[in-house]
Amino acid sequence: MQIIALLLTLLGVQNVAPLGCQWGKPVEVGSLAQEIDEASGVAISRKIPDRMYHLNDSDATGRFFVTNLTGRNTRTIYVTGFRPEDTEDLAIGSCDAMTDCLFIGDIGDNHLERKDVEIIIIEERADFPAQVQIRNRVRARYPDGAHDAESMAVHPNGDLYILTKNLVLNGLRPSVGPVNLYRLRQEQWKNRRDSIQTMELVMTLDFAKLLPKSLLGGRLPTGMDISPDGKRFVVLTYQDAIEFFIDLSKPATPATWTENWNYRRIPLLILAQQEAISFTPDGKAFVYTSEGKAPNARIVQVKCTD
Repeated sequence: MQIIALLLTLLGVQNVAPLGCQWGKPVEVGSLAQEIDEASGVAISRKIPDRMYHLNDSDATGRFFVTNLTGRNTRTIYVTGFRPEDTEDLAIGSCDAMTDCLFIGDIGDNHLERKDVEIIIIEERADFPAQVQIRNRVRARYPDGAHDAESMAVHPNGDLYILTKNLVLNGLRPSVGPVNLYRLRQEQWKNRRDSIQTMELVMTLDFAKLLPKSLLGGRLPTGMDISPDGKRFVVLTYQDAIEFFIDLSKPATPATWTENWNYRRIPLLILAQQEAISFTPDGKAFVYTSEGKAPNARIVQVKCTD
């Protein structure tokens, strides 16, 4: 009887999905100032209370924005010597044992023409001046040619990830192919100064197969973030968010993808061109924003309900 009970217990454990929490309904918690008119990246500070960072899409001025968690008290910070081609995302990560940094991804490539992309790293400060210096600067390339991307995140172990956006234009009938997730290891962005670093392919995700009932916009990744404990990551699309229960520091692509086991869809309040997402420091909520112009540039939050 004890053996049977043990087997039943094991079977029960194996059939319990590893869902961290039940996500509540999306709630609007703020809005963005007029100058943040193409919000393509958002990150919430882990060390400074009531602090959030934003990035405009395709902003060639080399700047980012600082606000509170409701989008108020906007400040514009310029980065010395930064003239990007197509900024698309930003993330928070550790740049050493004591310091957090902002990672700004100049990773957009709509025409698939770039030989490499650029990520700049800026030390986080409680009192940002109007102009800041770059701490680290890295040029990186994909191992298999050019890709367009709008999604970037930093794992707690320091590795950086970029998720491509594979929009295929076939005349009047666009489609979305499988997308690739690439990794730039910490030692590549931290210790290399001039050489171009080659990223490695980690996994391929086919949203058409993962979410067969989704519309075209629900298959286009527009932003991503990794949970503070590194055990999950979330991908934003124009329709939903998709949470993956995978620790990217030890990736293993499942032989069979099972919804509500390997991943789950999180229904959202759909915003105009929602392209930025960030976990809160405790991992129990996330926020996402829109490229819409004020007053439609909303900040929406989704919280764990248990």
